[in-house]
Amino acid sequence: MNNGRRYTKKIKERARVLRRNGLTHREIAQKLGTSWSIVFLWTKNIILTAEQKKSIQTRRYKPTFTKERRKRLSDLAKIHLAQYWKKPFSKRKLLNKIREFYLKYERIPLKREFNLYETYQRNFGSWNNAIELAGFEPNQVVFSKKFIAKDGHVCDSYAEKIIDDWLSKYRISHKKNLLYQNTRMTADFSVKNIRIEYFGLFGENKLYDETIFRKRKFCQEKNLKLVEIYPADLFPNRLSKLINLKELK
Repeated sequence: MNNGRRYTKKIKERARVLRRNGLTHREIAQKLGTSWSIVFLWTKNIILTAEQKKSIQTRRYKPTFTKERRKRLSDLAKIHLAQYWKKPFSKRKLLNKIREFYLKYERIPLKREFNLYETYQRNFGSWNNAIELAGFEPNQVVFSKKFIAKDGHVCDSYAEKIIDDWLSKYRISHKKNLLYQNTRMTADFSVKNIRIEYFGLFGENKLYDETIFRKRKFCQEKNLKLVEIYPADLFPNRLSKLINLKELK
């Protein structure tokens, strides 16, 4: 579409010459200040050679972001966007975050609880290295070995130890690994008619989830209260909301 503009024979012939030289319709239109569609009409009978077609393909798929352009854009970003960038945490601040967590919650944090995990890994090589440099002994993998709670109970995970120690802190008498009557299932913790379970792998294993559903059904049928605890609940204030101390004593 030329919007009523008249083109001279000289421009049309120039377009045909450029097309014979192997330029695309868009390249010609850009040179002549016309639309590519009208260039197509002027040159539609011209057949390109195989070499010309290959040359067009090469130009068409040439990387847009060349090394020079990337550098230029990077330099411009540093000038115009620097004021919006967050300053990176220093190693000292990162280690202090771990210490502050310990003072507040009386335990070492799990790496999933810190959304800066990749920053710690980049600065210290690993999460455990950061824990050691902060002055603590790293937690073992959550289900990798047994843990001894403060009251002597043997716990299957560090998370269970946190819950067991919390119960001991408030002097709640509790049993560990009590059988669900006439089944092979055991409860992580039992207090009177209350069963307390840590479901740390919920959603990750089909058999594990099926066991959770069976425990829920059992407690419902036997009129037992079931307290379900998940990784996000392993904080004193969250545990206090989930577990009613008055019911336990």
